[in-house]
Amino acid sequence: MRVCIVYDSRHGTTEKMTEAIKEAIEKYANVEVRRVSEVATLKGCELIIVGTPIYYERPLKSILEFLEEHSTELEKKKAAIFIVCFAVVFGSLVRWHIQNHYIKPLMERIPGEVIDTLVLRGGIGNVSEDEIGKAKRWAIGLLDF
Repeated sequence: MRVCIVYDSRHGTTEKMTEAIKEAIEKYANVEVRRVSEVATLKGCELIIVGTPIYYERPLKSILEFLEEHSTELEKKKAAIFIVCFAVVFGSLVRWHIQNHYIKPLMERIPGEVIDTLVLRGGIGNVSEDEIGKAKRWAIGLLDF
């Protein structure tokens, strides 16, 4: 299986998560990691993992634009989304907000099958080992879809 991880990062936290995800699955799949500005095509990718931080209460514009520009290619692909945000610390109080303001705008731009989403807790350049472990377990589970 060929997995393409497409991400953007402002302060390095999402990039750290991307590397952890790659590390977790690279022994089971052919994994390509690209910053969103480096992706010309998704040809040959069977699973697309999209990662973005939440910055000023929204996914990064570069990721949203990428999903719109590649919507035709995404129609025929399986996709998974992960976000990194601080709002998770507020627990169930913000679950609806995270789903509707962070995840939904990403899902609406992916016409293909979104097999799973993941919300990770992170701050500017800061991520815990627990969250890295969570991201790795999630990524391995994606290969079963």
